[in-house]
Amino acid sequence: MKKLKTIKQRAILGIFLLAAATLLTISGRALHSYEPLEPPQDAEYSLDILSFSDIVFTPPPEISRPFAPSRLDPLPEEYVQRLLNFDYLISRIFLVDPETILFYSDINVEEFLEADLSIDYNLDGPLVLIFHTHSTEMFSDSNPAYPMTGIMGAGQYLAEILYNNHGIKTLHYTGRFDVVDGHNQRQGSYERMEPVIRQILTDNPSIQVVIDLHRDGVGDHHPPFVTYINGTRTAQIMFFNGLSRRIRGGTPEAVPWLPNPYQTQNLNFSFRLQLAANQLYPDLTRRIYLRAFRYSLHMLPLSTLVEVGNQHNTLQDAKNAMHPLANVIAAVVA
Repeated sequence: MKKLKTIKQRAILGIFLLAAATLLTISGRALHSYEPLEPPQDAEYSLDILSFSDIVFTPPPEISRPFAPSRLDPLPEEYVQRLLNFDYLISRIFLVDPETILFYSDINVEEFLEADLSIDYNLDGPLVLIFHTHSTEMFSDSNPAYPMTGIMGAGQYLAEILYNNHGIKTLHYTGRFDVVDGHNQRQGSYERMEPVIRQILTDNPSIQVVIDLHRDGVGDHHPPFVTYINGTRTAQIMFFNGLSRRIRGGTPEAVPWLPNPYQTQNLNFSFRLQLAANQLYPDLTRRIYLRAFRYSLHMLPLSTLVEVGNQHNTLQDAKNAMHPLANVIAAVVA
């Protein structure tokens, strides 16, 4: 009898530990994307706006990939019907963090699919802005002393591919919002980011797409996020959205100090990018991650935060992912 009781206790402990590990794995995917849980106090930030990084327009050397189609094939009707099922959306398209909730009213699939997300290629100036709220995110073979060996190097590469392969003029900004006085400082990086990015958008009214490029963070023993495209090892990517809504005491509540007037357009942009990726490169993307706050997505309608691999991927994995990502972006905004 005593032995049976011990076995039951161990079984219960095992179930508890497994559940805790699962929760940590889910929440850990976005823990590095920090925003305050409470309204920020009034503060003044010393913003040292670093010089802009000019794009070096050279052909991407590693892999030659075909251009994305200018227009995607229509989705099969049976697939559209599945997308109209909310349970299908939250189990196959979106991954909702436990600290928030996605409402049925947040997603109008029919309107999303009919919306025109094309950009004007004829404007004089950059059409896309790429930046990194967290510039210090590195890969397994990165050298932290050289930022371009981390996520910033992947961003530079994406900018080059968008221009060379698709004619999309792209500005890659290399200011570092998570470095203060020469020291890594993750907290406050979103607050330091916003006035700088708003000034860039003011100075460059031609910009129609904003990409905040990140590298995901997982547990030490989690494998890299990897798929193979045309036989090439490639980091998986994940589109990320904030809902400006959190759960408190089991009840959803708005986050009024982090409003996002473009939340519906942001969700549609990620949704369409996800569907395009599923058509062109099955298994390239993980599910769209939805979390409580807004991050960097509230300054333009076509804004997205993209997670590239994790800290266990190599820089080459990440750079290889920039080819299909550029094709997906071009297919959606053409």
